[in-house]
Amino acid sequence: MATLNVLAGRLSRRPGRILFLVVVLFFFAYTLKGRRPHAPQPVHKAKTRSFFPPLEQKSANSIELDYCQNFPKDLLNEVQVVLKVAAGETAVNKAHLNTVTSCITNLIIVSEAEERLGDRQVIDILAELPKSYEVNNLDFQAYINHKKAHLEGETVQESQRSFKLDRFKYLPMIDKAYVSSPKAKWYVFLESDVYFFWDTLFRLLSQLDPTEPHYLGAPHKGSEGRWFAYGGAGFVMSNGLMKQLIPAKAPGSTEIPHENRLSVRFESWVKEEARGDAVLSYAIQNVTGHRLEALDPTFTSDELRRITTYRDRWCVPLLSLHQLSPEQMENLWKWERTRPYNLKPFTYSSLLSYTHSFLANGPSREWWDNLSEAPVPNDRPAHRNAGMCGSECHNDPNCLQWSFSQTVCRHSNYIRLGDAVNKENGGQGEFVSGWDTETFRTLGFGVSDERGERKFYEGCDEATWLSPRML
Repeated sequence: MATLNVLAGRLSRRPGRILFLVVVLFFFAYTLKGRRPHAPQPVHKAKTRSFFPPLEQKSANSIELDYCQNFPKDLLNEVQVVLKVAAGETAVNKAHLNTVTSCITNLIIVSEAEERLGDRQVIDILAELPKSYEVNNLDFQAYINHKKAHLEGETVQESQRSFKLDRFKYLPMIDKAYVSSPKAKWYVFLESDVYFFWDTLFRLLSQLDPTEPHYLGAPHKGSEGRWFAYGGAGFVMSNGLMKQLIPAKAPGSTEIPHENRLSVRFESWVKEEARGDAVLSYAIQNVTGHRLEALDPTFTSDELRRITTYRDRWCVPLLSLHQLSPEQMENLWKWERTRPYNLKPFTYSSLLSYTHSFLANGPSREWWDNLSEAPVPNDRPAHRNAGMCGSECHNDPNCLQWSFSQTVCRHSNYIRLGDAVNKENGGQGEFVSGWDTETFRTLGFGVSDERGERKFYEGCDEATWLSPRML
């Protein structure tokens, strides 16, 4: 006790120290709290069969490719897929319907306007909301203006529409999915710039009980420290959860009373909250007590250029990517469906065969930034030139890639694609990126076949499946 009194006396004479300690403790606590979704993820091993293998080689070589060959359409009796789009984003929407969702025969497409996209019908999901949404709701006015212009035969420019309309689609979208397919085992929700690897989804769902409540996705932090599944990574809900969330008229019935729909019960919430995916999570917790089951990085909202492969992600299954352009979506889909026939799970290392195929031509690229971030210590010879930078990376057991620019060498313990650098580069000189391909080979990437010809890694024999974390 005497020691504590002495310490208190000293600190009282130095109030600056007290402030410093408070700031340090606050920062430490905040950092730990902020890292929660990135804590080590529990994993398990599970043998799963292939539901959606690539096309057989003889089919891939034919002139007319059926990219939906081998797609397990019978599983769509158990899985209801919903695609949320924005009216007017025709290039993105068409690309998705020509690729990722081209094989989904029971697809529900929701938007803020009714239209036809090819042979698909788009539902105006906002038209199913109660009229009370129009009252004291400035953000909803963009929808009212659009409807009025459409009825009067006018064209509404994209700049006149509000991105804030997107949040109003979530609750009626969930209602629509369940009312349309009350007996489905699973409900999958995508956006038009989200790429899904269907084989990963079906393998994942085969391990779970759909009669139990499940709400799966990538965690994003909302208000009051609550977590929700980020719409930009896609998310999945089970029939067991839906039954609790949107109760039927009577036990065993599939008739859903209008007053039980989420869009009716939580209208005030979605008017006040900026994010519809967050409101959905709050509604789930309020009604069922069930929280998000985080499955990141299998669900990820990373762009293709930023998708990050660590050693411990090498065999982790990959399900989603975000913000793909129409061209990227089409190219990735064609590659995925025509790559060499393979029954192994699609993991982070599998994608390297696509993103890093250029490594067949050498371990480095000029005028390229692979998004390496950590500069090596200033006194190291790695900063002399690109060759020394790469050599030191090779000798560092933690280094997987490097970059050299403006006499600065950076090393990273992960693998990323990155993107091209303008050769003018603001007059800043060369920019070179490299990858330690010898280390890649020890991990399994870039092995040779029985004829000595190079072939790229095509997945792990056994995946490292993530166990959901309740947030």
